[in-house]
Order: sequence, then C-alpha cells, then structure tokens
Amino acid sequence: MEEKRPILNKNVNLIAQCHHNVLPKLVKMDSLKTNPIDFSTRLNPMGNIFQYQNNGLDLTSLIERSKKHVSQYPDNRYLELRNAAACFIGKGLTYENIIPDSGIHELIRLVLGSTLEKGDLVLLPFPSPVEYIHFSVLFGARVIHLPLHELLTVDDSILGSAKVVLFSNPSNPGGILTSRKELRLFAERCTKNKTLLIVDESCIELCDPSQTLAGHTFDNNFIVIVRSIVHAFSIPGIKAAYAVASEKMAQHLNNIRLPWSIDALADVFGTAVLSIEGGINSSYLQDSRKLVHSQRNYLINRIGKIYGFSPQPSDANYFLVDVKDLFMDSQTLTENLAMKGFCIKDCSSFFQEQKQFIRIGLRSQEENDIFLKAIGEVLTETSKEDARERLEATIETAMSGSTPASRGTCQYYPCHFKGQDCTFCFCPFYACEDERTGGKWIVASSGNKVWSCENCTYIHQPKLSRQILDILMEDGDTEDNIKKAWHLIIKPLL
Repeated sequence: MEEKRPILNKNVNLIAQCHHNVLPKLVKMDSLKTNPIDFSTRLNPMGNIFQYQNNGLDLTSLIERSKKHVSQYPDNRYLELRNAAACFIGKGLTYENIIPDSGIHELIRLVLGSTLEKGDLVLLPFPSPVEYIHFSVLFGARVIHLPLHELLTVDDSILGSAKVVLFSNPSNPGGILTSRKELRLFAERCTKNKTLLIVDESCIELCDPSQTLAGHTFDNNFIVIVRSIVHAFSIPGIKAAYAVASEKMAQHLNNIRLPWSIDALADVFGTAVLSIEGGINSSYLQDSRKLVHSQRNYLINRIGKIYGFSPQPSDANYFLVDVKDLFMDSQTLTENLAMKGFCIKDCSSFFQEQKQFIRIGLRSQEENDIFLKAIGEVLTETSKEDARERLEATIETAMSGSTPASRGTCQYYPCHFKGQDCTFCFCPFYACEDERTGGKWIVASSGNKVWSCENCTYIHQPKLSRQILDILMEDGDTEDNIKKAWHLIIKPLL
C-alpha cells in the first residue's frame, strides 16, 4: 500500500510556538510573584491612553457603543477604522491605502503568505524577531540574514534575487531608528529590482514619526508599512493594527485577509484612539515621546554603571543590554528577575540562541527605580550562591590533596596587594558586616546598599588563608566551620 503524504506542511516542523515572554519555559509558575512588572514589552511607558488626563475619550461611552455591535458581524470593510488610520498618519493617505487586521504579526503573515512561493529568497537583518523567520520559512522561503547597515547597502545582484525584504524601524530588538532619507533611497532600489519592502513601524510614534516611509506608498506597489495601535497607545488587550500600501496593493490584501478579523470592541476602541485630537502630534503622544527620551537616558545611565551590564544606544522606548561580562547569562538573569516579580526579554531567540543580550522596555521612573533595586538584589544573592559554590570547590580541591590555586590566570590579580594569596577569591565570611575589617556598606549604582570588602585584606594573607582553609576542611557542617574560623582566626585580629 502506498504511503500517504504527511498531513502537515513539512516546514511546520521547523517552527516552535511563540510566547509573549519565556517565563513558562524558565520557571515554575507557582514560584512566580503575582502581577509581575513587565519590562519585556515595547509598550508606551506613559500607560494606556484611557489613563491619560484630558484624553478626550469617554471609556464608558466606548464600551456602550461596542455593546450595540456584539450581536452583529462587524462590517468587514472597517471603513471608520481605516479612515481614522489614514487621518492619523496624514501624508495625504485615504482609507483606500489602509489594510486593517488584528495585529502586526497577522499583517506580516498576510503579506508574506500573499507573495512568497517555495524557494523564494527573503532578506532579514540580523538580529530579527523570530516571527519574521517563522513566517518566511512556513511559506517555503529561504532566509538570508545581514546586519542592517549591510542590508541597506546590499548589491543589486542580491537585492534583485530577493522576493521580500523585511525589517523593523525602529529596529527590534535594538531600537535604532533609520532615517526616512536612507529608507527612501533603499525603497527606490527595491522598486527598481521588483523586490517587496515591508517595514514594521510598530513603535515609530514613540521616537520620531516624521521618519515614516508611509508617504511613499501612493503609486508604489513594492512598499508595505505595518503600524501598531497596541504599542503607541499601550492597549495590548485590544487586538487591532493596520498596514499602509498603494491603493492597488491595499485592495488585493483587503480581498484576501481573513474576514471579521477585528472584533466589535477592537474596532470601536481602535477607531477612537486613532481619532484622538492632534493625531500623531496629540498631547498624549508628545508627552509620551518626552517621557521615553528622559527615562531612556536615565535608565541607560543607571544600568551602565552596574558591572557586567553594557546598555546599547537606542532611539526607541526599549534598548538592548549586553551581559556577556556578567557572571550569569541572559536566560539565568531573566529567570532570577522573574522570581523577584520583574519580566525582561531574554533575546536568545533574536541571536540564534546566544544567551548574551536582554531587552528592557521603559516604564515610569518609579517602576524603573524599583526595577534597578531588584537587579541589585539578584546580583547580590547570586554572588553569594556563586561564592558558596566556589568555596566548596576550594575545600574539595584541598581535601583531595591538591593545592588550591593561589593566583591562576585571574585578570584582576593583584586586586588587593602584591603577593596576595587567592585561595579564597570569594570570602567565606561575606558579608561579615563588621567595619573593623575595613569593609563597609556602600550604595551601588542599582540603588541598593551592598557590603564592600575592597579595603579588607585578611582573607588574602597567605598564613591566615591556610589556617582558615584547615578549619574549613575539618569534619562537620560547613556553616559551623565558617563560624569557628571567624572566631578563632579573624576576630582576635580586629
């Protein structure tokens, strides 16, 4: 009997399920704090538009209006929403240039599914959201990654062989905004080579909306701009987004998108917020951009002072942090902060599973300060755990008959004095909290008080180090031996 073909497309096997964040895979749900503060998103840190004073929106009235439509199918043309989106952007656009859908990923998938065929080439910047890759692969395309600056200057021989170029502006996860002038030149090259350019402008309202490419879509069938309602107005519970294209392209995409993909509530709410007085230059969005600028500078400056954290430049309401010099990787840091009630974005999926980067979204200064303190707590607690593991390794090495390394290849040697003994890189008495040792409490850049051993040298004096190690190697509980060593060796010297 002839074997049947598999039911699912073989490319489905190459794709994993997407999550808002990675917490379900990292930690047990019952160990998480309730109502975590979410720094993993790219939402407007001002808070949702309905919390903003003088927003001109009556929430109760909008809910009542949407109730009237609950028993009806929405008008699949979504004329009011499309007209509001066109007026919001301006640039001479009309509702005929707008394609509505339930989200930016749904729109990107719609466009890719309408254009890609098996074997087509898609150019993506590195790094890129994993969804860009998943959708391209699902429709049978091959993907080539290039750094964004190389992508924008790629040779026409490569650009002409690609069916689609897709990237975010500002970039995701980096937050770098490419100027309209540079994008316009690239868009002209894409049109010349008959390559479709898709630009995801999800957060452009929160940095510099004047850099949008939306005004260059009128007669150009090779540009599609994707815009988010969720990010700009911080309303993730409302599923509505829209794309901008030429009238011809928009008509085709509106013909083939799933009907009634936006429900009555999202239709009413989306139309209302896009119709806000002042549009892209409403007081809400102008104040939001000011808040983003101030809090981005504030948080990058504070985090940059924490050892092991290297925040990257950004133009957006989020930024990347390189943690390669930290003593824990991005996944471990994400998990430890989640246990404290804070969500950040582990960017392993953006960087081919390299656990080197995290993405932090901005929030209010009060929440940012609380977050900084949580980072300090995580680093302090993890340092203690790491110190204990190293102490046990030191004791085990000594008990096996081997001599613990007194220096090794430590790049910080000598951190206290020339000729110091480094058997104990991490002090077994930390934090002793006894200022007679030379140690003291200091305020870290995270805002937390931490115990500094910078001026204490007892543990690195060769004779004392050997005596302490001998006691720690004795039979009995390690904690009891640590207390014994303190009272017999260190305390008499104070």
